[in-house]
Amino acid sequence: MKKKSVLLCAVSMAAALLTGSVFTGVPAETGDSVPHMSYSEFPRIDGSLACVPMIEALAQKATGCTEEEAEQTLADFTNTNPCYLELAKGNRDILLVYEAADETKEQLQQYDPLDIRELGKDALVFLVNEDNPVESLTVQQIYDIYTGKITNWSEVGGNDAEIKAFLRPETSGSQTLIRKLILGDAELIEGQFEEIPTMEGIINRLKDYENESNALGFSVYYYASSMHQVPGVRLIRVEGVEPSNETIQNGEYPLVNPFFVVTNEQSSPNALALRDWLLTDDGQSFVEECGYVKAH
Repeated sequence: MKKKSVLLCAVSMAAALLTGSVFTGVPAETGDSVPHMSYSEFPRIDGSLACVPMIEALAQKATGCTEEEAEQTLADFTNTNPCYLELAKGNRDILLVYEAADETKEQLQQYDPLDIRELGKDALVFLVNEDNPVESLTVQQIYDIYTGKITNWSEVGGNDAEIKAFLRPETSGSQTLIRKLILGDAELIEGQFEEIPTMEGIINRLKDYENESNALGFSVYYYASSMHQVPGVRLIRVEGVEPSNETIQNGEYPLVNPFFVVTNEQSSPNALALRDWLLTDDGQSFVEECGYVKAH
């Protein structure tokens, strides 16, 4: 629990330093359409790590609480796949969350259905060391790298060097995206790729890997561009398209996927009110103010 609190505090501090990219949250003003409630009435909330800044901003906007109090709304934060099960079991009221892994979706079938609404859009992005000369990869090349067909950067226009590709655990949110958008059911060669347990870790590993320019990793755009920017690591284009809020919104970038606001029949009235507001024009403007791409 201590490590989890440290992580969330670090995320909040990093986000606050990125001027203009992450909304820090302000007390709701008179006439604002956001549902107003006391801090104690704020629903039990959870979600994905990439949604933490928006969750904290929502707590501040709805209750007028301090940044420190907003952080405490995530004292029991569990991350993408565990939070779906916590909601299904009645231990949470609302989630701001990325897509669940297939394994989690199977587990959820034993519970009452969840109400899953599209809240915004994000994208699967790939990262390399800044010394890597490769500027763009195709979706097919990425598939071939992660299935072992392509093993050297020279095969995709780079240096004559072995590709050191990193993966995430199968139940992580970003691994769910690479499965859905690129790999499908393809079997990966056991032991060929290093598995990194955290989103922060995979980006740091790209920087620190002993043959730095050889490494390839992935994340979601918001996290990599707004929450954990690391000097010496850069995003790579896919199919020649640079990932950005604009190319994600207009669909030009090829690896886009929605993220969601999720409730169920057991959710509190305040959770449902916040869900409904997030889907309004004002709520969608709030999503944009937080630095994300809105759903509509």
